[in-house]
Amino acid sequence: MINTYVGPMFSGKSDSLINIYSKIWNKDIVMAFKPKNDTRDENYIKSKNSDLTIPAYYIEYLEEIYDYIEDREKNGKHVSTIFIDEAQFLKGSVDVLTDLSVNYDIDFYIGGLNMTSEQKPFGLMPNIMAVSENVEVIKGFCVECNKPSIYTYYEGVKDSDVLVGDGNYTSLCRKCLAKKGIKIRKRVK
Repeated sequence: MINTYVGPMFSGKSDSLINIYSKIWNKDIVMAFKPKNDTRDENYIKSKNSDLTIPAYYIEYLEEIYDYIEDREKNGKHVSTIFIDEAQFLKGSVDVLTDLSVNYDIDFYIGGLNMTSEQKPFGLMPNIMAVSENVEVIKGFCVECNKPSIYTYYEGVKDSDVLVGDGNYTSLCRKCLAKKGIKIRKRVK
């Protein structure tokens, strides 16, 4: 089964993964992954709201998961559950997730941003959501008015399309995003 948790920054996606992980009794059959370019918490899935962490391996492509599973299997350990955080930064084919879920009977718990701060679909997330059996949109709270928010907003000027980290990012509701003058698409006349 593929379970995906999406939403804006600071909404609690990593908290959701950590909460599920904490309830798993046998950690020996669990693996976790995060993108190589997300070095904020070293090789751990971590949340600002919890002291609990999930030890994770760095990967760049989803296909790399096969190598880790094969190494585990060589040592006589089966993998039944995989956690992936910040999946929007990963590359590769989501066919890996479907194959591992169906043919290897591995359950996935995946967290990631569904949209960029420019309100565009983010990386592999649309494809991951499409192959997921369960998708939960986790709302944050708007930093301007405290209403539920689903938008990530970057305050300032970005020098590249993607900046890994928390600096200058906030979570906004639809109304407060509009107040910032964000144009999501141009009008067609």
